[in-house]
Amino acid sequence: MHQTSPDQWITALSDVANGDMTWQYKGWPALSGPLSIDEVGDQGWNIFTDDFLFPVMTLNRGALHHNVETVSRFCIDHNISIAPHGKTTMSPELIRLQLDAGAWGITAATVNQARIFRAFGIDCILVANQVVDPGAVRWAWRELQAFPELRFFCLVDSIEGVGAIERALADEPAGRPIEVLVELGMESGRSGNRTTEGAIEVALDVGESDRLSLAGVEGFEGILHYEGDDFSAVDAFLHRLRELTERLADKGVFDHLSEVIVTAGGSMFPDRVVEILGGDWDIGRAVRTVIRPGGYVTHDSILYAESGPFGNRPPMDGYDRLVPALTLWSYVISRPEPDLVIAGFGRRDVSFDVDLPLPSHVRRGTELATLDRELQVFDLNDQHAYVRIPAEFKLGVGDMLGCGISHPCSTFDRWRAMPLVDDDYNVLGAVRTFF
Repeated sequence: MHQTSPDQWITALSDVANGDMTWQYKGWPALSGPLSIDEVGDQGWNIFTDDFLFPVMTLNRGALHHNVETVSRFCIDHNISIAPHGKTTMSPELIRLQLDAGAWGITAATVNQARIFRAFGIDCILVANQVVDPGAVRWAWRELQAFPELRFFCLVDSIEGVGAIERALADEPAGRPIEVLVELGMESGRSGNRTTEGAIEVALDVGESDRLSLAGVEGFEGILHYEGDDFSAVDAFLHRLRELTERLADKGVFDHLSEVIVTAGGSMFPDRVVEILGGDWDIGRAVRTVIRPGGYVTHDSILYAESGPFGNRPPMDGYDRLVPALTLWSYVISRPEPDLVIAGFGRRDVSFDVDLPLPSHVRRGTELATLDRELQVFDLNDQHAYVRIPAEFKLGVGDMLGCGISHPCSTFDRWRAMPLVDDDYNVLGAVRTFF
């Protein structure tokens, strides 16, 4: 496990931002002057009574801790590691929460994200993509030479990809090699070598490089589909990943390692990864199985709640369901027709790449009520949400609507800072993002 001390975190956070809450942060109350982010929780604010400017995206602290602790226990129980996908939140506060719960490292999608994570003080980063642009390759190389404690991984899926890295480093002095994982893919999928034989050729090519060092194998099964309890497509891919690892070990390409990394598993199928890749390895050296979920920290109200292993798929024995931590609050600004409400939020405030937001609460006066899918958001403009509502439902202009979200990845990048709240919406602090 690679993580920094609290003192290092304080230093890192002061380096990446001055920490002041100002007019730049949408939704927050108007301030007479800058307010340190460390002082936010001391203001005695409540979302509904202290002049927040809506819409406001809130994060429930209890739900966050429950989710992180639940998945951490799952990993400990099954002797696997977790490198949460940091692209979901890009938040130093939430990434610290995950590291403090035992995360082995943090996953990035791009080297630009990895550079931000380095500013957070993170010293184990897995870029779950091919890296071929020369500037990114050179940044990673120079960072490795400057910081002996850093572990940096990226993927390769072709001999051309290996060559691109080597060309980018042609003029760099000798030094610590970049650790790479051979990526296995699937037909009609994303990146990743389509065949086991092709992936083996790439691994052997890496073995000839003095700029790269083979650290293991990687795959991503999250784009595969399943029906009911039939996970045959997912399982077949994971068995291919296991076979690739075993065949590479037989060829001796891992002989320089004391530990081989085998990584797969986003937020949808970590249970299948544990079942197939989580144990009973016999390749002559230790295997670290690493899952890379991103959405679990906040969970959601639709996609993962309905289909994930910690949701309705069904919950795994011995583990609580995860709890949605994100709620977008807005005012009803118009009810122009009996069955139509216009709420004051839109595409600039919430994700819509998988499902539209789900109305989960209404607040009329001081009364807060929970919804059971009585209302439906059916369209979004930039700043307007179109909500279908039963004609007899009591919700009017000036009332408030709370919505859960689906797939949190594209929600966080719409908010530079979000209030951290308790169940009564008292503000306990703030969570920032760095997209």
